[in-house]
Amino acid sequence: MKRILKRAICAGAASFAFAGAAHAQYIASLGNDENCVAVGGACTALEGSLGSYSVNPAAAATFDRPRIGFNARILDTRSLKLIDSGGNHNIDGTNTKGSVAVGPTIGAYLPLSQRLTVGVGIGAPYAITADWGNADGIHRYDMSDQALFILDIAPTISYKVNDRLSIGATLSVTAFKHLRTETLIPDSFGAALPPALGGAGLIIPTTPTSPIIGSITLNTDHNFHIGLPPDNMEVAFNEAALILGAQYKPFPGVTIGVSGRTRTKTVFHGTTTLVVGGLVQSSPFSLRLDMPGHIQIGLAVQATPRLLVSADWKRIFWSDAVGLGSPAIAKFKQPLLGFIDDLQIDYRARDTDTFGFGAQYKLMPPVTLMAGYSRSGSVFPKDRVDILTYDSGRNIFSGGLRFDTRPGGQGKGWIFTGSFQWIQYDKRSFAVGESANLGGVSLPVLLDANTLSFGPNRSPFQFGGNIRAISFGIQRAF
Repeated sequence: MKRILKRAICAGAASFAFAGAAHAQYIASLGNDENCVAVGGACTALEGSLGSYSVNPAAAATFDRPRIGFNARILDTRSLKLIDSGGNHNIDGTNTKGSVAVGPTIGAYLPLSQRLTVGVGIGAPYAITADWGNADGIHRYDMSDQALFILDIAPTISYKVNDRLSIGATLSVTAFKHLRTETLIPDSFGAALPPALGGAGLIIPTTPTSPIIGSITLNTDHNFHIGLPPDNMEVAFNEAALILGAQYKPFPGVTIGVSGRTRTKTVFHGTTTLVVGGLVQSSPFSLRLDMPGHIQIGLAVQATPRLLVSADWKRIFWSDAVGLGSPAIAKFKQPLLGFIDDLQIDYRARDTDTFGFGAQYKLMPPVTLMAGYSRSGSVFPKDRVDILTYDSGRNIFSGGLRFDTRPGGQGKGWIFTGSFQWIQYDKRSFAVGESANLGGVSLPVLLDANTLSFGPNRSPFQFGGNIRAISFGIQRAF
């Protein structure tokens, strides 16, 4: 048992180490279950599957036998586009370790009786990762390298109250976390500094090819090594979210599902390093950046003996998350340059709605075809978007196939699932100065005598493009 648990934790850590996307909303709005992905996220009212611990723990009450499963999602973000006056700066790799990213998830469930089921899931509810190019582009002065990973270990319990009603709960505990950002400093920042700080007090242009004179990085503590990139993790186990869910069958063939997740208070600790010319300075930092809560409601209808349709609405409460809805403040233990006590960025995130629609058609007894569509709005207002919060509305098209070796979908056997996604971002254009954050450190922006912030973009900018993903899942009912 100890060996199995150790392997599960390492594989789950892989999900958080590699599950990358342009921004956190991608994972938050779609979940981490391959069946849920295939039907456009419209899965709150569906029967139990690998990711029930996260989507709706009440669904695990439908398991009649012990079940364990694993899935892997392969993500390719190389078709995302960053366009400025210097051309297109689409990224070379989905993360710093390769051209694509792989995000596994693990789930295991054990019915203790005809009514009670327990289980555990390991996965990444939120992740941001991108290895943007450093050679040119105005995005470098905002973010040139970014990674945020949250790995949760989530015990779950579900109870079948009667033939119509099931309820469930999950405690999603943040086990390990990682944060790294890098911002390159152009010569326009140094020139604008007053002579007392080594500058000339001059405002010069900031261009996509401005020379780089230094950088600012934030990197979390390295007190746990998982042996997988990015490897160096901050140990948590003191932060958690509660997930509650229910499913109700008002009529035969009709299921209503509802679930909700509380906000996770998340604080990162690590080291800030400032490099300017020949000066290198480091200081411990702390940053509170909460993971948002949400509520999700869904309906599933068995329209014909072969056709099952579903629809979901999900609202994510980004505005309540400290550091997203309110300013993100990285506090330094020792002042940088002798006077900067903190870095403060105001993102003003707003709550978003995601609408998902899905269909499943049983082509033959073991084979089910799946398809879905979802639409999600932008989290951050146009005047606050930057590279870290790369964000716009998205149309998400998905499909998949499930092969179930169990007779009649019951009893012992294997379940294989494959799915794909095409995530198309709305094109978003910015005139000079339109975003208060997109310029990064093009110029030194002080909110007060001791607080550094980001500034407006000094060049026009546009982003858009798409993310492509495929997923493979295996489940075994014993």
